Amino acid sequence: MADTPQSYHQLPLLPYRFRYVGFLLILLSFGAAYLYFWGGRPDFFEIPVFAIVTSYAETRWMIVAQTNALDEIAVVFGILGLLFIGFSREKQEIAGYNPVRVKALFYSVYIAAGLWILIYLTIFGWPIIIISAMIFILFLLTYIITFRFLLFKKDIEVSSINQLKTKETKET
Repeated sequence: MADTPQSYHQLPLLPYRFRYVGFLLILLSFGAAYLYFWGGRPDFFEIPVFAIVTSYAETRWMIVAQTNALDEIAVVFGILGLLFIGFSREKQEIAGYNPVRVKALFYSVYIAAGLWILIYLTIFGWPIIIISAMIFILFLLTYIITFRFLLFKKDIEVSSINQLKTKETKET
C-alpha cells in the first residue's frame, strides 16, 4: 500500500458477504462447544495434533498428542466469525464509516484493557489464565457492539440534521 494521502482513508475491510460467513461460523462454534461440554465429545473428533507443549498428566514438549478437537474448533470458529462480522464492509459502505470504525477500535482497546486489568487484580490462580485467553473475544465483541452503537448514534444525528434542514426549507 503506497503512502499517499488517499491510502490513509481506506481500511482493509473484508467484503460484505463475509458477515454471513461470520454468523455461520459462530453457529458452528456454538455447536462444537455444545458437543464438547454436553454432547459426550464424540470420538470422531479425537485426532492427533502437533503440540508445542501439552500439560495434562505430565508436561511434554514438541510432540504429536491425541486430543478432542471440539474445543479448538469452537474457539477458532468463534474468533473467525467475530472477525468476519466486525471487519467486513457494510452493505452500503460510505467513507464516513471509517472514522467511526477507528473510534470504535480505540474504545474497544480501552474497554478490553480496563476490564482485563480489573479482572487481573480481582481473580487469582489458574482461572486468570482462562479469562486472559478470553480477552481477545471480549475485545472483538466490544468492537462490534461499540461500532454498531456509534453507527446508530451517527444515523440518529444525521437524520435529525436532515429533518431540521427539511423543516427550515419548508418554513422559507
